[in-house]
Amino acid sequence: MGQVENWLEVEAHNFNPPIYALTLHLMFASKMGFHLDENLIKESKEKLGKVLDIYEERLSKNKYLAGDFFSLADLSHLPFTQYFVGQMGKEYMITNRKHVSA
Repeated sequence: MGQVENWLEVEAHNFNPPIYALTLHLMFASKMGFHLDENLIKESKEKLGKVLDIYEERLSKNKYLAGDFFSLADLSHLPFTQYFVGQMGKEYMITNRKHVSA
């Protein structure tokens, strides 16, 4: 169970903040009356890219984040990822990484 908890922490502290910022700015900012912060968008893409690179490395050695079993660690990434690859059109950040996109 330790690996599940570790990857949940990675999701909460490293994956979620940049993908949340991107989702908020790219999908909802104009609807909420906010101006797009291009610097924040660029910075968030860079941070998310680094996290996805770590995931790519991990998933090249394991079927899932916490090992060879699907767990809450994997499931917790789905809510914002669905917007990211769907409505936001940023699927290239996922599909450019063979093991992340598998």
